[in-house]
Amino acid sequence: MNSRTQRLALAVGATALAAYPTAMVASSCIVHPGDTLRDIALRHATTVQALSAVNNISSSAELKIGQMLTIPDAALALPPYALAGNDLDLHTATSNDSVVRIARLYGIDPTALARANGIGVNAPLADGAVIAVPGRLGRMNALLTTIAADIAINPSLLRAVAWIESGWDQSFISPTGAVGIMQLEPSAGEWVSHVIAHRPLDLHRADDNVSAGGLLLQHLLDRHDQSVEFALAAYYQGEKTLQDVGMYADTTRYVSDVSTLMAAETDGEAPLFAPQHDL
Repeated sequence: MNSRTQRLALAVGATALAAYPTAMVASSCIVHPGDTLRDIALRHATTVQALSAVNNISSSAELKIGQMLTIPDAALALPPYALAGNDLDLHTATSNDSVVRIARLYGIDPTALARANGIGVNAPLADGAVIAVPGRLGRMNALLTTIAADIAINPSLLRAVAWIESGWDQSFISPTGAVGIMQLEPSAGEWVSHVIAHRPLDLHRADDNVSAGGLLLQHLLDRHDQSVEFALAAYYQGEKTLQDVGMYADTTRYVSDVSTLMAAETDGEAPLFAPQHDL
């Protein structure tokens, strides 16, 4: 079974939206140098709007170092197809790391992090030790949702494409060299940087990768009269071959797969099939 088929097969049987496990999320945080509301929201699997509302501050407010912020209880819900996905980030510790420092970096409760790794909160960490950090899916969901709002694209579309492409895995590199969450070739990333974003986008950074993929999808929607079907086909197959020969069979399946996942967010049911096709 190939990796895209596995991602769809894992979704079989899931029937409802599941919340990011709030027991893992820290209930408050202290602002550190360089922190922004956006950074803090993404670390804690929530949005700037929710974070600013619970703290009764403007979404554009300047934060003060040492300021205490409350983290909203209700975090973003995962779409049903993501329920059985890999929820762990793997963090390689350095000599300066501690459980508390890693927990702050990822926005989770230190005790929960220690428990997940079978160690104490104050346990010393060896240089090079690999720490499993729960909550990867919640953090990626927050990133995709936030960037979708930034570029005014349907968040369900962006989330579904990212899931089909990589399972929301920024570390994934395809055999052809496509990079990260949105599985963009470096040449496509350079084109989006110069033509659409007008700034350098590093496909090896999760936020830039999602921005590049989202901007490309938005561009293709504009070119195809907001047709999701043809925008997805062009994203997967390339515009030139789409215009020259029409949709390949695997392109048709790709469009169907993404559309099915988008529908799952509306009806709360995961797809009950596992199509057999390659990345």
